[in-house]
Amino acid sequence: MSIDRFLYRLELNNPNEPEFVQSVRLLLASVEDRIKDDYRLNNAAVLERLTEPDRVLLFKVPWLSDSGKVFVNRGYRVQYSNVLGPYSGGLRFHPSLSLGTVKMLAFEQVFKNSLSSLPLGGAMGGADFDPKGKSEAEVMRFCQSYMLQLWDVIGSDIDITGGDIGVGAREIGYLFGMYKKLSHRHNGTFVGKSPDWGGTGLKAESNGYGVVYLLRSLLKRHNDSLGGKTIAVSGFGNMAHGVIKKANALGAKVVTISGPDGYVYDPAGIDTVKLEYLIELRATSEDLVRPYSIEFPGTMYVEGKKPWEVECDIAIPCAIQNEIGIEEASLLLKNKCRYLIEAADQSCTEEAIQALSDQPLVYVPSKATNVGGVAISALELAQNNMKMSWTDQEIEKRLQDIMERTYSLCRQHGTKDNSQVNYLRGANVAAFQRVAEAMIDQGAL
Repeated sequence: MSIDRFLYRLELNNPNEPEFVQSVRLLLASVEDRIKDDYRLNNAAVLERLTEPDRVLLFKVPWLSDSGKVFVNRGYRVQYSNVLGPYSGGLRFHPSLSLGTVKMLAFEQVFKNSLSSLPLGGAMGGADFDPKGKSEAEVMRFCQSYMLQLWDVIGSDIDITGGDIGVGAREIGYLFGMYKKLSHRHNGTFVGKSPDWGGTGLKAESNGYGVVYLLRSLLKRHNDSLGGKTIAVSGFGNMAHGVIKKANALGAKVVTISGPDGYVYDPAGIDTVKLEYLIELRATSEDLVRPYSIEFPGTMYVEGKKPWEVECDIAIPCAIQNEIGIEEASLLLKNKCRYLIEAADQSCTEEAIQALSDQPLVYVPSKATNVGGVAISALELAQNNMKMSWTDQEIEKRLQDIMERTYSLCRQHGTKDNSQVNYLRGANVAAFQRVAEAMIDQGAL
């Protein structure tokens, strides 16, 4: 069957799930030659099996508000593939969450985990619940109700979960507490725990750190460095926090952050004091960035826009999927941006990626950069299993090694005919190859 026909059938079988179909299409565009050249993949129906998750769990999550009213949200867990190891992936609490988004994130997680070279499969879950504006007691009751539906299908050798958008250390604590009470187990089923009871001190920033370490490896191969570079960042959650903190430490200057209300341009750069203010601002459960421009004179707040119109050397989208389309990509090219490094999952639309494919701007997909979060999760799991702990310095050294290895894999598989490296193709081919071989080795499952 041709790839076009396969994708046509995929769209018919997955209506109203454009994010998932987009993710599959981008992968297949990179590995089409590999599929055509290996008859074993067709005989083993690898594509057909790979585009169907192992298990989709969809359930109601009733919870009691402080006023005594019962609300009901929809919960998800997509256990996508465990051919490389136990399912592993985060939980997202966000009002816009849908099954298509969860399937896309779970599919992407399979290949992120594969690219890390660690023995982990892929999964994702969450709920269309918004923690913002809820009391501590309401968040706790929601997490406990969510875990009542999930506790018996997760475990350290079955499905390992952690945080994502809307799920931080607080939520992980409530979820784990309920899991422990129901299962009578204190193990590594959850990552992102407090360092006081099994977590690592780097988990909140780990994804952002990993992005910057991979960027550093890329720049080194281009005979360049982070020193003196101007970086535009979107969002101001954990991912953006980690990116800003590590980029500052390595000599770069981050000049933007953004929220749903618009973006802030700070030509002086977001230093340590300003970063601490952002953390305090985020702790108020508001994701608006306008107060930053009021707190720090000399900055500019732009309402209702994204930061990609600002001149920068490097753009790092850290907010949400598909935030960079054709218009934003054109602005980056117009302003002579040299590197576009996805941090948030699938930050660029297909059209934007296509428009950038023959341009001098270097594009790196989130599949590669997000390996940092995978690495820290695996290291936390290893600590829990061995009943020991490592220092933050030891963990960060392991993280750097994993990101350097990930970059090397992307470069190796993305170089064709000695031309410019296609990091999207490199990440997809390297990740797909490992998953496909494992599927063939393990038989028709």
